[in-house]
Amino acid sequence: MIEIMDLHKSFGENRVLQGVDLRVERGQSVVIIGGSGSGKSVLLKHIIGLLIPDRGSVIIDGVDITKLDRKHLYEMRRKFGMLFQGAALFDSMSVWENVSFVLLRSGMRAREAKEIAVEDLRRVGLSGVEDMMPADLSGGMRKRVGLARAIVHKPEVLLYDEPTTGIDPILADAINDLIVKMREELKVTSVAITHDMHSAYKIADRIAMLYQGRIVHEGTPEEIRNTENEIVRQFITGSARGPIRIEGVTA
Repeated sequence: MIEIMDLHKSFGENRVLQGVDLRVERGQSVVIIGGSGSGKSVLLKHIIGLLIPDRGSVIIDGVDITKLDRKHLYEMRRKFGMLFQGAALFDSMSVWENVSFVLLRSGMRAREAKEIAVEDLRRVGLSGVEDMMPADLSGGMRKRVGLARAIVHKPEVLLYDEPTTGIDPILADAINDLIVKMREELKVTSVAITHDMHSAYKIADRIAMLYQGRIVHEGTPEEIRNTENEIVRQFITGSARGPIRIEGVTA
């Protein structure tokens, strides 16, 4: 279970997170939506412990990771797998080496690591590509390789950073299907950030809207689709109906 309480983060004068509260139950799929620059990626980096907040807590299975030293934080991160926005593959490594990178670093023999990588590549719909190089792959294939790498060590939580960005709608929908499949097959907790509402509706149990550094509304996909919340309506329809006010602040 993931619980974020009163999370604050600023970079100089830029106050990115201003009191985020969010709860993700075990096995749940939560999608965080919001405009560009709203702090979605910053929030995701706090969940995995890549950033330390100015104030607030990030509690993973009862442990506040903001209080952990480097050693225990590294151990906690082993619970997570992450699909980065651009897949973040190492260009100098083959596909199977990319997928099994964490296994090889842990001391596993190359033959065993490759066998596991091949199986996880098959799981995400890629067979026979293990000896190819990332430069030889399409954008959609790179995303799948990134997903195979995210699941290779059998994580409890999968994080997705804009999983459908940069690929065409057909491939994007295939990635959405894979995200749903991973949740069902691996029984993982999932947290995704996106501005793609088609993706959000398809992969989420719950959707949360990040706006002005806080979660301003959340609900099921159906509740979000039919919400009367003006901030969410403007985001999902792409239309403005005048200024939005939150606690005296006009946007």
